[in-house]
Amino acid sequence: MTKQEKEQREIARLERASAFHQHRHYFLILIVVLSIVYIVDELTSSVRGIVETQTICDLFNTTFGSTEYNNASGTLGLVTTGAYLIYLVSPFYKSLADRFGRRIFLIINTLGMGVGMLVCIISKSIPLYILGTVIMTFFTPNDMQVIYIMECAPKEHRAKLCSITKGLALISVSLLGLFVKLFVNDAVPSTWRNVFIIPIILAFVIGIAAIYFVKETPVYTEKRLEYLRSSEEERQAAAEAERLAQENEKKNSVSVWGAFKYIFTHRQTRAIAIVAFILAFSTGYTGKYQPMMQAGVTNGVMNNNAYNIILMFYPVINGIFTMIGGFLTDSLGRKKSALILGLWAAFGLAVFAYGCIYPLNPWIVGLAYGISIAGLWSISDMIYFVITSESTPTEIRASVVGSMQLVGMVGTGLNMVYNNVVTMVAGSLNLPVVLTVAYLPLLTLSLIIMMLKVKETRDVDLDNVRVD
Repeated sequence: MTKQEKEQREIARLERASAFHQHRHYFLILIVVLSIVYIVDELTSSVRGIVETQTICDLFNTTFGSTEYNNASGTLGLVTTGAYLIYLVSPFYKSLADRFGRRIFLIINTLGMGVGMLVCIISKSIPLYILGTVIMTFFTPNDMQVIYIMECAPKEHRAKLCSITKGLALISVSLLGLFVKLFVNDAVPSTWRNVFIIPIILAFVIGIAAIYFVKETPVYTEKRLEYLRSSEEERQAAAEAERLAQENEKKNSVSVWGAFKYIFTHRQTRAIAIVAFILAFSTGYTGKYQPMMQAGVTNGVMNNNAYNIILMFYPVINGIFTMIGGFLTDSLGRKKSALILGLWAAFGLAVFAYGCIYPLNPWIVGLAYGISIAGLWSISDMIYFVITSESTPTEIRASVVGSMQLVGMVGTGLNMVYNNVVTMVAGSLNLPVVLTVAYLPLLTLSLIIMMLKVKETRDVDLDNVRVD
């Protein structure tokens, strides 16, 4: 097949997609499919953590709280932390969607999450389980469903639809708590695999459904059709214009080191970076919430029924308070909302940890953890993206935002190392104490620095940012 024939086939396909966009019920169908994809994304992100102790007991043939368990947990945690290096490839993978379209990667990502979970549950060895973890880690952060919403929804509804679909996806994590209650038997550690079954089926079903019910986004469709319908001379002229624009952008842009130099030579961005690092380090308890609860069960602080109530209830609270947090940021300003969100996170952590150490109503414990992580992730998004963007000139904004995320990744990497080392040294039964003693003061410190050193940015003119 010649190049011209291939392009004619692509034009015909894109024209059909363009006509389909006008279908009366297409947008409704699309939002339903994207919402389920978002749910699969959140389930995949959370499913390993919710059965962490059972998984380790099964794969290492040990029991929770034993010295063998502590060493196995720490070792496996340190090894799987390396799986996050796959994030370094993610930007290059995401960029392929600009060349080949959004639809194919929406489908690949969804099916890929299903494959990762499937590899985990069929694994009888540690290396195979780690492979499944790497696959899941690679496909979950791409969020192609968000790009779809941004490019398909009317502009007056984009933010609302993103917030609503994200909230529903977060609430759906409560299903995992239900699956634990229905399918997991602590006396038979291998039953942790049953929790993965429905998310795997959902991933494959919705991934295949997307092939038939989802078309390419209007933004990409029109842009690609414009290119394919142009003459060779027009393409060469457009390519030359793009080359000149890239050269001009390269002159005005800064390197990663230049972005870091900018961050640490200005009071505002330097204070933001310090807050971002400390806050990222203090998120470590979110990766160990299930072992903290299991310690409560083993120590006789809570029974299995209370444990299951917490697992099912906290995601609902997380989803609701995440949506509330989005409205606070715009209505109260960045610093006031950051203080409120941070207090949610700190107070929620304190109550949750107390409930893992001393008897407490499970509904209160679930409420506390849900509020805590809702506040934590909301303030993180605000610091890494919103406040950083509103504190940086336009010509270097993207570079500085990207570098600020690297600062956060360093903090996250350190908390993973800390979590696993402290598990081996202090023991899994003491996690509620040792993690809270480390992370609660850090969270409080990040809030104090935020209030004292970071300036309010809500009303800043993004085209004329004045630093410091």
